[in-house]
Amino acid sequence: MSTDLHDPLFNPSNRLPNNYRAYRRMVNTRLLQILRGNPGCRFLEIGVGPILRRELFRTIDDNCIEYVGLDLEHVCAKRRADLAAAGIANRDIRFLGNVVGTYLFNLIRLARHQETFDIIYLDGNHSIYVDLAAAIAAVRLLKPSALFLFDDVRFAFGGRHIINASTQYAKREQTEQLTEDEANEPHVTIIIRDYLIPLFGFEVERSLSDPDWVALRAPKFTPWIRT
Repeated sequence: MSTDLHDPLFNPSNRLPNNYRAYRRMVNTRLLQILRGNPGCRFLEIGVGPILRRELFRTIDDNCIEYVGLDLEHVCAKRRADLAAAGIANRDIRFLGNVVGTYLFNLIRLARHQETFDIIYLDGNHSIYVDLAAAIAAVRLLKPSALFLFDDVRFAFGGRHIINASTQYAKREQTEQLTEDEANEPHVTIIIRDYLIPLFGFEVERSLSDPDWVALRAPKFTPWIRT
């Protein structure tokens, strides 16, 4: 795919979502559709999030999907407890928490153990200072033709993109480290358009993508993909 800045998918004039709850429902629906279409797959979620998504984990359990979730350890501990309370005690659902720092070292550890995944979903910090390194590390974990999923693609720390309470805190924290111009750029777009596509040969899976939710398809044959 061309990385032309005029690609319509990355056109800044595309209308932004105006209802965060509706947008998250759309994201969850698309993720569930993808997972249900890939029973028995291995799924890595980078950024588990603060809320238990029962339907997601029921789908994972019902479709025999092997799941690994990365986040802060206290978030992971809460998810483990939530799933136990919900009666989902699946040995193929694992959480790897980082006590300090970010999920980057857990991505590196997964690579060292030669783990690979059919689907990776990066729903993390949304800042290039955190998620660019995570995205590059995650590339080593993808199987041939695997899907690499991103949401909040046009979120900007200084912009008018809809946000919820959790991203509001991140927005305040990150804007202190960014110039006004840097804060107004969508960092996830930079990761996808300027790095993953031109450097690693990813293609946009357009049937699964829109300006705020992008599904990338990994190449079939590259030196960094483990078969």
